[in-house]
Amino acid sequence: MTLFGRLLAILLLFVQTTPATRGILVQHAQLIDGTGAPARRADVRVAGDTISAVAARLDPRPGERVVDATGLVLAPGFIDMHSHADRGLDDMPDAATQVRQGITTAVVGQDGSSELPVADFYAHVAQLHPAINYATSVGHGTVRSRVMGDDFKRPATADEIDRMKALVDQGMRDGAIGLSSGLEYDPGFYSKTDELVALGSVVARHHGIYSSHVRNENEGAFDSWREAIEIGRRNGIPVEISHIKLGVKPVWGRAAEGIGIIDAAKRDGVRVMADWYPYTYWQSSMYVLIETRDFANRAAWEKGLKDIGGAANVLITNYRPDPSLNGKTLADIAAARGADAVTTAIDMMKTAGPNTGVIATSMSEDDLKTFVKSPDVLICSDGSLTGRHPRGYNTFPRVLARYVRDLQLITLPDAIAKMTGRSAAQLGFADRGIVSPGRKADLVIFDAAAIQDHGTPADASAAPTGISYVIVNGEVVLDRGTITSARPGRGLKRAS
Repeated sequence: MTLFGRLLAILLLFVQTTPATRGILVQHAQLIDGTGAPARRADVRVAGDTISAVAARLDPRPGERVVDATGLVLAPGFIDMHSHADRGLDDMPDAATQVRQGITTAVVGQDGSSELPVADFYAHVAQLHPAINYATSVGHGTVRSRVMGDDFKRPATADEIDRMKALVDQGMRDGAIGLSSGLEYDPGFYSKTDELVALGSVVARHHGIYSSHVRNENEGAFDSWREAIEIGRRNGIPVEISHIKLGVKPVWGRAAEGIGIIDAAKRDGVRVMADWYPYTYWQSSMYVLIETRDFANRAAWEKGLKDIGGAANVLITNYRPDPSLNGKTLADIAAARGADAVTTAIDMMKTAGPNTGVIATSMSEDDLKTFVKSPDVLICSDGSLTGRHPRGYNTFPRVLARYVRDLQLITLPDAIAKMTGRSAAQLGFADRGIVSPGRKADLVIFDAAAIQDHGTPADASAAPTGISYVIVNGEVVLDRGTITSARPGRGLKRAS
């Protein structure tokens, strides 16, 4: 062989064996493609960051990694429709808690809080190279704070709304998927519907989406959903009701009525959906237990605690003045102090302000079942990379284990469609969410019979089991259950 021939042979060998170019072939899988169609036997070939072929049988090519998925399900990577997994990402770019539950894309900038400028967020993702993809909304609360500063406890003026619109416009130009609001929290709590409609008009020009942690998730939930729907209706934009819930006993059992509100809006031409997580307990700040900013109002605390079943249902997760109280219930703390729960809550608010973190058990399992069965309800974690709530570690496996396999409330193809194809469609991501040639290679391979969540409030970080492989943009980030060093995640921007 000539010197040129030897060099050419070496070059060809390098091309065939370099991980970035050799490709992946998944064989013998039960493919659930994200459309809602039944499972079918298929092989799937990945070339670069893209699915290049799907067929009943594909033969391996030289240098191609072959993954034997016999007995396993191959599905699109899961899309978390409401996530806080950007918090702490600098320290945890492997996003291990997300990868282990099959998440390949996290939608952040939620509850009205986002990074501004949005361009900085995407630049940071590009520099950091996380393991999974990230998309963000423009946060209404962040925009409102930027314009109104500390003087936010009032309606915005016309001039202030115009300045907010300019910030939203720039965020959308920078690639944000839409506008998020957190109307139960400051400063969005003080905004009026017309303010949000005005900002939604900017989102409409850029073909974005409006997502909302609505004003009230308790007895006023239905009116709050109607407000979100009205904002979408008046602007002709899709609406996403964030982490849909009925969070107090007086409205338990009315989930079907709530789904009826969404269905009626869809019949009227509003593209409205919701997302949901599979737990009867939520995590937030203690002050959302009451519906007033008068934190010394005993009557408000009495009602708030009664409506969720009592102080024993309030677990303290972050009390900065005395961390020894973390992990105890409000009832436990009150008993130790020899005081009633209302007095204890008011005293804790006086000492720590509005930032005391809690996990409150306040939803009905029957309502959760009704929500998950609706085709209008997608899946979210509302979770972070760390934290005291198991939703940040176990949401997607829990849906597949409990609501699909054990309770058989929905089929596996339907659940996968909620987590993938329908979510991608709601976000406007035409290149993800479905396993078909030409789509980006975000994939998860799992054992439907063995997948299981393990987290509880007492041990939230217990990792799920049953997921063998996770592939993001054509690179393996979970390999036979082990986190790899690959960091192929990207910032996903609104389609132009």
